[in-house]
Amino acid sequence: MEELLDNVNVYGGMNDEELAERAACDKLACEALILRFTKLIFIKAAVYSASESDRDDLCQEGLMALLKAIMSFDTSRNAKFATFAEVCIVNRMRSVRSRQSKVPAVCEDIDDLNDEVFSESETPESIYMNKEFFSELWHAVDSELSATERQVFDSVIRGASYKETAERLGISEKSVDNAMQRARRKIRLYLK
Repeated sequence: MEELLDNVNVYGGMNDEELAERAACDKLACEALILRFTKLIFIKAAVYSASESDRDDLCQEGLMALLKAIMSFDTSRNAKFATFAEVCIVNRMRSVRSRQSKVPAVCEDIDDLNDEVFSESETPESIYMNKEFFSELWHAVDSELSATERQVFDSVIRGASYKETAERLGISEKSVDNAMQRARRKIRLYLK
């Protein structure tokens, strides 16, 4: 418990860009970034969803977009991670919505939502609870996925297209899509 609180204090003092730089080789830094941006994912999913089930799907897509953003963020470009992550999350959600149907009217004042996301301070208890949740989520993803699902999920999260993933793993694009659907379903079941 003390070690976890020490980690929260260490990572809580780092800015997003420092965490993103460490996240490639430090699971706790990655979890700290996920904790910081979870509320943004929920708010954006609420903005772009037409129903509760849509919102759940968009939350999953947003989480995958955030993971992809963490893995692909380049600190040498002198960009803000928050901006990069938000663009990745919103683009992924818009892409999913456009594939499903027409996108519903978007909240006119999205900037107000962003201010709300980043203005609330986290309490040590909420940080601890969120950290526990995402630690369990990572463990569930790792332990519940088959070897193929894990390889496909990892490849897609790191930015590879379905076609690139299929070529690298020597399977069809349809198999990649099926593996991602199964992975999403398992994550959705875990989240419920």
